[in-house]
Amino acid sequence: RSRIIAERDGVLIFESKDHWIGRPVKTGERIMQIVDPGMVMAKIELPVADAIVLQNETTAQLFLDASPLSSVRARLVSQGYRAEPNSTNQLVFRLLAEIEPGEKEAHIGSRGTAQLRGQRVMLIYYLVRRPLSALRQYIGL
Repeated sequence: RSRIIAERDGVLIFESKDHWIGRPVKTGERIMQIVDPGMVMAKIELPVADAIVLQNETTAQLFLDASPLSSVRARLVSQGYRAEPNSTNQLVFRLLAEIEPGEKEAHIGSRGTAQLRGQRVMLIYYLVRRPLSALRQYIGL
């Protein structure tokens, strides 16, 4: 038995209570995280098939499952350079967005859909992008 004292105030987040019951803990293994509820960030998974060129400071609109008719504004602060598999084994780029100040809808653990806006492109490119990508994969280029 140990007594753990936090250096700062916040909310404790555990992966899963059932995950830890009866399981030995190794030294240095993360059991929980302390997060500041006022510093909510959004993790966005952008599928490789939908990948577009995004700049830092790009704005995003988040449509949370708890309130799908209203959106929460966010600003992109970080983006992964390499695609990684997510929990459903789909290749995704991981993005991190900061919720704009004054947005009260987002809470820790909220889920939803994100709308990202990239650079403007010609309409013909937008319409033939996916067929070209499928053709490229089919012929191996």
